[in-house]
Amino acid sequence: MYLYSEILFHIYQMPIRKKTKISDIMTKKLETIGSSSSAQDVAIKMRDKQVSSILVMDERYGIPLGIVTERDLARKVCVTDKNSTQLLASKVMSFPLIKVNADVSTLEAADLMLKNRVRHLLVVSTETSQDKDENDFNEDKDLIKPVGIITPMDFIRYNLMAPTDVSLSKDSEEDSETERILEYYKNDSNFD
Repeated sequence: MYLYSEILFHIYQMPIRKKTKISDIMTKKLETIGSSSSAQDVAIKMRDKQVSSILVMDERYGIPLGIVTERDLARKVCVTDKNSTQLLASKVMSFPLIKVNADVSTLEAADLMLKNRVRHLLVVSTETSQDKDENDFNEDKDLIKPVGIITPMDFIRYNLMAPTDVSLSKDSEEDSETERILEYYKNDSNFD
């Protein structure tokens, strides 16, 4: 229930502007770790880099596989009393990754967070592959490039940093979209 109220409060309070994209409020500081790293390595890197999540990457292909959050470490390592030096990041990570394109609106991203009951969305940009070698397995495909992460804290930060002279009046389309999201989750009590 905490996630639900936290996100909805900040969505409703946000000075939403027509052109606000998720790329405007996301955290660009994206930390990664290899899938064969230990859970202890993940925790140490999270502490050292002062982040609440780390993207787990496939070492061979350099693609994102999943994400390890502080919650994952608490629920999958600490409470199970597993040896954090022996447990691999790939066994602790949450997957599949919930991704959002960098150019979607903040409302769409918040809605995606709520629908999937997650606190972290991987923000990606899609680039069309060009000038690829014929033997490249990505030929004729779009390349998904991680560019950031979005968390409830980003919504809070945006709300606090928004200029005070921004009018809080929203146009009717934005009002109806916000109301639709609020109504959808109004009676949902399945949140952690």
